[in-house]
Amino acid sequence: MHLTAIVAHPDDAEIFCGGTLAKHADRGDDVTIVYMTRGEYGGFDTTETEVAATRETEAEAAAETLGAEAEFLDFEDGRITYSMENRLQLVDVLREHRPDIVLTHFGDDMHPDHRTTSQLVSDAYYMCSLPLLKTEAKPWEPQNVYYFGKPTSSFEPEMYIDIGDYQSTKEEAILKHESQVEWLKEHGGIDAEFDGLIEDTRAEARVLGRTRGVKFAEGFVPLHKSATEFLS
Repeated sequence: MHLTAIVAHPDDAEIFCGGTLAKHADRGDDVTIVYMTRGEYGGFDTTETEVAATRETEAEAAAETLGAEAEFLDFEDGRITYSMENRLQLVDVLREHRPDIVLTHFGDDMHPDHRTTSQLVSDAYYMCSLPLLKTEAKPWEPQNVYYFGKPTSSFEPEMYIDIGDYQSTKEEAILKHESQVEWLKEHGGIDAEFDGLIEDTRAEARVLGRTRGVKFAEGFVPLHKSATEFLS
């Protein structure tokens, strides 16, 4: 199985689905994290170029910790826009990686980059299997898209992954984003929900886990819902 997480910024995958990605990688699945931007707005008293270089290095280290491959697109932090050109670029990303499962942001999110990424990925998923849509790569149809979201949005998980054995790996990957641990601690404001990054993500995973009888969990909303043969 191949999973591809398409996220707006370095650290998004690690925070929202890092345990799930690590668990799949440990099972032997291929895992790729595609970062739309290099998060170049996430810094103080420096330049966008310097922040981007730092965050790319951190993201590569974090992805390696999770057992994933990292890829960077060239969208600009805070300036991801919706257009047909950008949608077709995401179509090619899906066709090139040929994932069975796609993970991305839930549509209701305060951050405009998260919202736009969600829409671009969802629409690219719809189009990437169309045989008459010609792009650089051949058509491909992933099995499903799974959305992750923030507790401060209308996001309500519909399925849960037990990450009890992988919470520590998730936290180790988050800590690779050293610049952001400090940035979120000092920045506050709109990102105040993550000002204690490790503590807050651990608490969220613990709350989700308790609702499902496990120590830690991550929650998702699938694009396609499926029926089961029996109650279990």
